[in-house]
Amino acid sequence: MDYDIVLSGVKIGEHSPDPAGFIEDIKNRVIANGCNYASLRPRMGSEVPQEYFLQWAKFLSDNHIYFAFGRCAQVPPKGKRSQIDAETVAEMKRIAGEYFLGDGISEAGSSLACKQMGYFVPTKGRAPDTSKLKLDCTDMADAHANYLRTFNGYADVNREMGMPHQPATEATALSKYNMEAGTDLPTLELGPGDPELMLPSIRGAARAFHAIRWGTLIAHEWYGGTRHDDILKRKRLELSWKMAYLAGSGVLSIESGDEAICSYGQQYSADSELCQEYQNAIRSIAAYINSDRRPAGGPKVTTAFVSGLHDAWGGWGGSSVWGQFGREEWGYGPAEYSWRMLEELGSRRKWSDIANYGDQDLSAGPAYGQYDIVPIEADIDALCRYDRLIFLGWNSMTDENMDKLTEYVRRGGKLLMSAAHLNYSTSRDGSLQMPDNDRLEALFGCRWNGKIDRDNRGMKFTYDSLSGHLYPGTKSFVCDPIYSAGYLSSLQLALTGGKCTAFYSNAFSNCVEDDPPAVIENRIGSGVATLVNSLSYPGDPALYPAYRMLVREFITASARDCDIQIIASDRLRWAVYGENKLYLLNTDYDLPITAKIRAGGKEYTVTLEALEMKTLEV
Repeated sequence: MDYDIVLSGVKIGEHSPDPAGFIEDIKNRVIANGCNYASLRPRMGSEVPQEYFLQWAKFLSDNHIYFAFGRCAQVPPKGKRSQIDAETVAEMKRIAGEYFLGDGISEAGSSLACKQMGYFVPTKGRAPDTSKLKLDCTDMADAHANYLRTFNGYADVNREMGMPHQPATEATALSKYNMEAGTDLPTLELGPGDPELMLPSIRGAARAFHAIRWGTLIAHEWYGGTRHDDILKRKRLELSWKMAYLAGSGVLSIESGDEAICSYGQQYSADSELCQEYQNAIRSIAAYINSDRRPAGGPKVTTAFVSGLHDAWGGWGGSSVWGQFGREEWGYGPAEYSWRMLEELGSRRKWSDIANYGDQDLSAGPAYGQYDIVPIEADIDALCRYDRLIFLGWNSMTDENMDKLTEYVRRGGKLLMSAAHLNYSTSRDGSLQMPDNDRLEALFGCRWNGKIDRDNRGMKFTYDSLSGHLYPGTKSFVCDPIYSAGYLSSLQLALTGGKCTAFYSNAFSNCVEDDPPAVIENRIGSGVATLVNSLSYPGDPALYPAYRMLVREFITASARDCDIQIIASDRLRWAVYGENKLYLLNTDYDLPITAKIRAGGKEYTVTLEALEMKTLEV
């Protein structure tokens, strides 16, 4: 069996950017702590003698430490394209070989697609420079293309310099666009945003674009909480690196806090109790990685949420897509609000939820405890690694992607999306451009007559579904319609092979044959495509309750179908590597968790103390 080579280390230069002290910092903060990775950021925008880079490369590689630089091309000295010239890059490649991982771009997504112009103070040398942001984009496609042009303005410099790799550190869910531009070492800045959303996002993008590895920069000093002396912030640091390791991160690096804390108007030195917490975390990460053998390939994941074409939901840092502040139509709306459904996935359904089925409650998470967020740009083979695909946020459909999704279902996949996700339009103004009827029929077994209905009815579900999912349906249809929450627009559809799984209705007793379809299932090959007949995105309050139920059943059904099942508090997080190695993490700050695990006809019981991570082979 192959095992991961996992890197651990710190950023050099965050609080002490003078290059003359870097080797001492590497000795004291990397080597002394048992680490094998360093991220180096000399003072941004300053001239750095090229011999320093060569000294660092030799010292690091002689000590078997992998290293990457940050923002050398992004914030170069005045009049230069980078802090590093091409000759120095070539010599570092000769000296360090595989240990040299290139020069990275940082915070592009948050700066160029989430933050408002003026967020960064120009005199501080922060970058990307938001003055390069185009604020008059015509539509989502134009904004997407502008982002790639701006990002490539930095990445092209590194490519021309001959960098061996192109790292990019990203605090948002937009790593997929950095990878589209050629990033092959994506890194998540952990702390900004919800780690349980951001980690699946970068992992799904890395898998879709076949990255050699992905990493995590734990920016805990700034983003673990604003009160440095709060005990829960200190506990959160431990959970941060354990969550990242469990999720499959190939690099775990702490940004700062161990040498000093200089933020939020507070100052602490390296010998303070708070800084020692960071020092202990660095040693703990290195010790755990050095003692564990994590099977290669990342955790098993069979369910993915799809990040659609031109989707600019960042997950953190702004409320206008593509940085288009100043025009209200670009503000977050139902498409972006759809991603809020992910915030519920780590929790069990309420005991009173009538849509929760089975002999045990498996509703806290998907099969194998993990899900990915995968870009629609992924090739068909990358999509087919997942048993289930669920659309949430913005998507501008294309013929190519319609055909790709049809092939995904034909190969056995289960697909869930709304009619809003079928819209080819790239505009935020609500214009409608639906696929041709031949493609619509091929995927969903129905045809559209060009007309739209608008009503505020609930839904009645059938008892059986083609997918085998257990929706809250009856055999007689004499029942209350459910999930009515406001007005929705829907397509007038005629079934040509698809099956109506839910009808729009407001009556207790009615003739369902006369009611319009709300949910359609269509079998293609061995797979099933499910369409929610609403032109609203799932984040629309009128659609949210019904779509949330469908999402939760997709998730719960995957857990019911899984060969490994866990019953425990919903504070438990878990993942499966290789054939049978489980990683179990108790995210509860205070209380132990007892987990019952069913696998291979056997049952195991494991107790984890607060914040504890354990492994188990089943």
